[in-house]
Amino acid sequence: MNPYFPHLFSPLKVKKTTFRNRIFGGPTGLKEVTDHRHLVIKNIDYLRRRAQGGAAMVCLGDVIVDETSDISWNPKIRAWDKENEGGFYDLAGAIESQGAHASMELVHAGMHFHEDNRINYGPSAMVDEFDQGDGYGIRRHEIVEMPREIIDQVVDSYGKAAYRAKHCGFTSVLLHAGHGWLPAQFLSPVLNHRKDEFGGSLENRARFTMMVVEKIREYCGPNFIIEARISWKEGMYDGYQLEDSIEFCKMLEQHGVDMIQVSCGSLHFHDSTILSTPSWFDVGEGHNLEAAAEIKKHVSVPVGTVGAITDPELIEKWLAEGKIDYVVMARALLADPDFPKKAMHGRLEDIRPCLRCLSCMTGGYFNLPIHCSVNPQIGRDSDYKFALIPSEKKRVLIAGGGPAGMEAAITAAERGHKVILCEKDDCLGGLMRVIEKESFKERIRRYREYLEREVAKSAVEVRLGTEVTPELIEKLRPDVVIAAVGGHPVIPPVKGIEKAVKIVDYYRDMPETGENVLVLGGGFAGVECAIGLALEGKKATIVEMSDALFCI
Repeated sequence: MNPYFPHLFSPLKVKKTTFRNRIFGGPTGLKEVTDHRHLVIKNIDYLRRRAQGGAAMVCLGDVIVDETSDISWNPKIRAWDKENEGGFYDLAGAIESQGAHASMELVHAGMHFHEDNRINYGPSAMVDEFDQGDGYGIRRHEIVEMPREIIDQVVDSYGKAAYRAKHCGFTSVLLHAGHGWLPAQFLSPVLNHRKDEFGGSLENRARFTMMVVEKIREYCGPNFIIEARISWKEGMYDGYQLEDSIEFCKMLEQHGVDMIQVSCGSLHFHDSTILSTPSWFDVGEGHNLEAAAEIKKHVSVPVGTVGAITDPELIEKWLAEGKIDYVVMARALLADPDFPKKAMHGRLEDIRPCLRCLSCMTGGYFNLPIHCSVNPQIGRDSDYKFALIPSEKKRVLIAGGGPAGMEAAITAAERGHKVILCEKDDCLGGLMRVIEKESFKERIRRYREYLEREVAKSAVEVRLGTEVTPELIEKLRPDVVIAAVGGHPVIPPVKGIEKAVKIVDYYRDMPETGENVLVLGGGFAGVECAIGLALEGKKATIVEMSDALFCI
C-alpha cells in the first residue's frame, strides 16, 4: 500500500487487465504525422514519455475511423489505413514497455470539421457554420443526413478500427461519444431531427452509439476493454443534460462498455466548449466530479472523470469517498509527465504545475507542433530520450531570473555545468511576480514558486541585485552567456501617452484607476487586464489597432 496516496496508487482490475494505478493519460492529438497520416517516431517517443512517467494507461488521441470523416486541413491518424499497423504496433509496444497499457481514441467528426471536397454527413440535414481555425474565418457547409447505408458503413469502420488496435497490441479503445463528435450528434435533441429509428426518443438517439459498441465487441471479443467518453451535459442549458446522460450510461453498460469517463460540453454549444478544456478563468479542480459521482450511482462499471484535475490530494479524497474509480489527466501530464511517479513518492512540491493556459491546444490552430508553456521538452521528446552529458564542463552566465532564465539555469546545472544566475531585482520571478496578481492567475504563482524551489535545490549560484554588464562578463569570463532578460512594452507615438500607466507598472504598483478605464492594446495582456478590471466592478474599454483581439 502506498504510504502517501493508498487509493490513488491501488491497482484497478477490469476484466483480465490490471492497471497499476488510477491515473489514466488522456488523449491528446498529434500534429506532426506523415503526408499519408502515418505515425512518426516523435509520436511514439511523445506517448512513451507519458507511460514512463507512471500513468496506468496512455491513449493515442484523434484516430479517425472512416473516410467520411477524413480531415485534410487538420491531419489526423487514419484507423482504416492498414499501412498504419506497423506504427500502431511500435507505439503500443513502447507504451507497454514502460508498464502502462495502450488505448486508442476512436473519433468521427460527423457534421463538424467540414471539407469542401466531400459530403459532410451529420445526423440531420442542416447548414452548419464552423471556424476551422485556419485563418479563413467562418465557413458554411451543407450537412447531409447520414443515410442508413453510410451509418452501417461507419459503424463497421468503428469495429474494424478497434480490431486493428487490438491486433497491434492495444489493451483498449476509447469511444469518444462526447464533445459534439458523431455519437454525441446523434444523441443531441438539438442536432438530431430524424424521424426514423435513429431520432426522437432518447433510446433512438442513442441507437447509433449502441450499434458501435456492439460492433466493437463483435470484432474484438469479450475480454477487450471498451471505454467510452461522454459529456454529461451538451450545452449549459440546451441539449441533453445529466438525467439523459445517466440513462445513456446505463445503456452503454448494458451494451458492453467496460469503463466510462465523464467530461462535459460540445463543439456545437459555444457556452460549454470551454468546459471540455477548462482555462484558468472559470472552474475549480475536477469540475465534472459531481456529475461523474452521480452517474456512478447508476452503473456498475468503473467511472472516471476528466477535466481540470491537478491535485493528488483531492484525487485521493474523491477515490476514498467512492465518488469515482479513476481520473483521466491530459494537460497535467503534458506539464509534467512524471506527475504519477512524483505523487507516488510524496514529492508534491516537485510536480511542475499546469497553468491551464491552453497553449498546448492553440498549437493545432496555428499549425504548430504540440508544446507547453511550462515544459519545453514536450513535443521534443525524441531530443531528450537520452541523457545529455556535456563533454566539457562550462561556465554559464545567465542574465535574467524570470521563467526562461530559471529554466535555463536548472537545465544547465542538471547537465553538469557551473551556472551563475544573475537578476537585477532583489528576487527571482521576473514578470511572473507582476502578472500573478490577477485573481485568475493563481497558477502563475504556483509555477514561479516551483521554479524557485528547483533553483534552490540545484547547484546554481544565484546573484540577486546584479545586472549583467560588459564589465561583469569581463570579470567572470564565462564560456557561455544566456540572455533571458524578457521583453519591454511597446509605447505607440500617441499624444498624451506619457500620462498612461504601463501595464507592468499597473500590476507592480496597483495605482488607483477610477471606475472607467481605457486599455490600449487588445493582446493577451490587455484583454486579461480588462477582464481583471471588470471583475473588480469597473468599466474597461479595449482599443486595439488591428481588426481582432489576440492578434499575434
